[in-house]
Amino acid sequence: MASGVGVDDDCVTQFNDLKLKHNLKYIVYGMNDGMTQITVLKAAGKEATYEQFCAEMPDAECRYGVFDAEYTDPKTGGQRNKIVFFIWCPDSAKVRPKMIYASSKDELKKRLVGVATEVQASDKSD
Repeated sequence: MASGVGVDDDCVTQFNDLKLKHNLKYIVYGMNDGMTQITVLKAAGKEATYEQFCAEMPDAECRYGVFDAEYTDPKTGGQRNKIVFFIWCPDSAKVRPKMIYASSKDELKKRLVGVATEVQASDKSD
């Protein structure tokens, strides 16, 4: 907890449901009002899309997210899944939240065992 921000246990529980039960497509995480704990803001079912996930990222606030990306393996032609971790810090967000989100990212990511890759975005085009 380098930043002093904790991770709510529900963050890990929901992530494990996404990873092991495959009953969720994405999870959006954010800070509580006091900026002291990371909590689940939304979890979406398997029918959700990447476009819906992107729409959950506000224009002036930071967020974390995980998305269960499906793709076809070019070598085998088989269907595969990779869990992608996102940190969303738009340029229009206030400086203090951006600093807290950046310094708390590793604490959350450490608790989410099984993340394949990370994407840092500050603009919808990212």
